[in-house]
Amino acid sequence: MPYRDAVRFGLIAALVTFVVSSVVTQGSRFSQEGFAAIAHLGLPALFAGVAFVAATAVALLLNWVVSRKDAEPTVDGPVLD
Repeated sequence: MPYRDAVRFGLIAALVTFVVSSVVTQGSRFSQEGFAAIAHLGLPALFAGVAFVAATAVALLLNWVVSRKDAEPTVDGPVLD
């Protein structure tokens, strides 16, 4: 199913966004506090949620555009006339 692949793409985009934004926004806190800094990952989680919704929506939209039946016009005669 192409729609399941769109959701998988959204999950991968969210995971990458979460890891990168965690390192960027909380990287210095991890070096000072260790694993106690996990409690402060609200902003990276918000970024990951937004990335999941946006990436999934774009992938679903592109799947819908590609799978439309009326996208290709029917040709009744020769193309190069």
